[in-house]
Amino acid sequence: MKIESPVLRRLGPVPFWRGTVKCLDELQRIYTKAAEAAAEKLGRPAD
Repeated sequence: MKIESPVLRRLGPVPFWRGTVKCLDELQRIYTKAAEAAAEKLGRPAD
């Protein structure tokens, strides 16, 4: 399952981000995991 985040992509890079990975990439990973957990909790298949 991959969750698209057009709003985050439209905002662009986070100013003053000091992480070793891109902030948007990490948020994308977190959103995907959250969506999978929510689908599992609701008893729906994760696409």
